[in-house]
Amino acid sequence: MDIRRLGVVGGVGPLAVAHFYQRLIQLTPAVEDDEHLEVVLVAERVPSRIAYLRGVGPSPVPALLRAAKHLEAAGVDALVIPSATTHAFRDDVARAVGVPVLDLLAEVGAVLAGRGFRRPVFLATAPTARLRLYEPHLRAGTRPLYPSAAAQRRVDALIDGVKRGEPVETLRAGLAELIAAGPWPIGADCVVLACTELPVIAPRGDVGPLPLVDVTEVLADAVLARRPLPARR
Repeated sequence: MDIRRLGVVGGVGPLAVAHFYQRLIQLTPAVEDDEHLEVVLVAERVPSRIAYLRGVGPSPVPALLRAAKHLEAAGVDALVIPSATTHAFRDDVARAVGVPVLDLLAEVGAVLAGRGFRRPVFLATAPTARLRLYEPHLRAGTRPLYPSAAAQRRVDALIDGVKRGEPVETLRAGLAELIAAGPWPIGADCVVLACTELPVIAPRGDVGPLPLVDVTEVLADAVLARRPLPARR
């Protein structure tokens, strides 16, 4: 699959989606403006996926399908959904369009396997953790780990803070403190920032004994791996 024009489903954490686009640009080995991918972003007002999965809100699927169909009509080569929780509905989107929909969860699973991580700690929304959304995409023998109930509440509070637009540096300090303090289950070998709000406030540098896996960066790398090389000038 060659991706020259990328479709981005927005409205699934607006700041997280903007951060994905920023990282896509920053990671592109471009010298000139026209060496970057063509990107079409459609941001519908998508109802909370977290609320729906908790049984207290409307379905986000109609809005997601509208966005996907607008992007398909714009001639994109593939779609991305820069939200892990929204991948609970990825199959609905994939069935509604005729272009590929990259799977963030599968890409993360492949990266974990490639880096030899077998005991990852997933910091994600409570529904993502409860539904074990990442687990079907992990290599056999990988044992996914999750925060304690108290730590999960702190993770959820940080995610909500990003969505509310709270000061990034304050939230970054809170996430760094959480990662450094743990304590993580015995045998954990990495911490996955498994909700795309968390890379927005990712700590700078090492803040604990475990390496971090940034899922937004994984998704951007997956897109760029499918980008045709620009013609030599």
